[in-house]
Amino acid sequence: MPIIKSFEAILPAYDRIEKIVVNLENLSMVSAKEMRSLYPESFIHLLVPKIENYYLRGSKKELSFQKISENFNDFIDKSILIKDQKASIYIYRQTKNQQSYTGIWTLSSIDDYIHNRIKKHELTLPEREEGLKEYLQQTGIDANPVLITYQENQQIDDILEQSTQLKPDLDFNLDDAQHQIWKIDHPIAIGNLVQLFSDLPNVYIADGHHRAAAAAIYGIEKRKLNFNHQGNEEYNFFSSVYIASNQLKIFPFHRFLKFEILPNETHLLAFLNQQFDIRAIEKRNVIPLQKHHIGLYLNGKSYQIDLKKECNGDIIHDLDVNLLQDFILSPYFKISNPRADKKIHFIGGEIDLDEQLEKIDRGIYDMAFFVFPVSVVDLIKIADIEETMPAKSTFIEPKFLAGLITHEIA
Repeated sequence: MPIIKSFEAILPAYDRIEKIVVNLENLSMVSAKEMRSLYPESFIHLLVPKIENYYLRGSKKELSFQKISENFNDFIDKSILIKDQKASIYIYRQTKNQQSYTGIWTLSSIDDYIHNRIKKHELTLPEREEGLKEYLQQTGIDANPVLITYQENQQIDDILEQSTQLKPDLDFNLDDAQHQIWKIDHPIAIGNLVQLFSDLPNVYIADGHHRAAAAAIYGIEKRKLNFNHQGNEEYNFFSSVYIASNQLKIFPFHRFLKFEILPNETHLLAFLNQQFDIRAIEKRNVIPLQKHHIGLYLNGKSYQIDLKKECNGDIIHDLDVNLLQDFILSPYFKISNPRADKKIHFIGGEIDLDEQLEKIDRGIYDMAFFVFPVSVVDLIKIADIEETMPAKSTFIEPKFLAGLITHEIA
């Protein structure tokens, strides 16, 4: 089903790679500025550049994009970033905490996104789409791939297995993770992969809905301006990594609450007891081990809330984050819009439980609801029926390093 394409990627200089690539997870403006001052060759200069002369003509945003373009050309001239001379498809492997993810890093067609051949499960925000589109438009840098998943395919698995027996073209460690890349540049091998992917029945965005949407908007605009549009120009494609669904790891976003006036504990527990089966549990067991169980941590005590009797067999309704929202957060705490309500904070991924509980004990937060992760099976079912999941439903691994494989959209 999907059209994939080889490309001449821009890669970091191997001997300086750890100082060039950037881990975007939990990157703040403060840490970005610190990294920028410490590492003059870091890809952060192509994301959050330092503006040295504010007296130049133009807005701060315009000056920022201008500086990114200057830095990008400078990095190419100095061979900090190096463009491959042959179009390739890349095999990428990340190994972290004894978990390996192996996938195909390639380009995907914006037409497949537009016509829902690459299926979606998340709504996108126009302002975020516009910001990402503008970055592509002004810089031509497509450096953060969209993660796409597919149901496992033995022929693709065989190619991955055979290719990764060879010595990798890039192999390095950063932030307790190993990153490896193998290039596939032989036309026959590329053609085989392109054909195998075109035969897949369905593929699904796992992470990166906004990036895919922004690339599609940008590509459509470029087509209108190019009277010699052929369809194979780089703006018709976006960077993507395809990883089989049996390899993905989905973590939840837990809900942490902070109030101006602390709710009455006795009243809250009475409300929960009226609606659900709830019992006190050991502190360390507050993260649920099964679907439709919610963990609550409040005043140093942990509880397990069973939401099963609120299920009605509808896959969207029965998502734990929706049950929590519809039957607890909205009616009791008056949180009707979790995206905008300042009382709620989302903490996702593989968390350090002791650290997060300590934040509640110290009063940084007042309480937290812990949820069981959505399964890949449910994610695919929701995308197949063209429904969308609520905000902050999934935190999906792996995440990718900016600057590792860059697609230049001309």
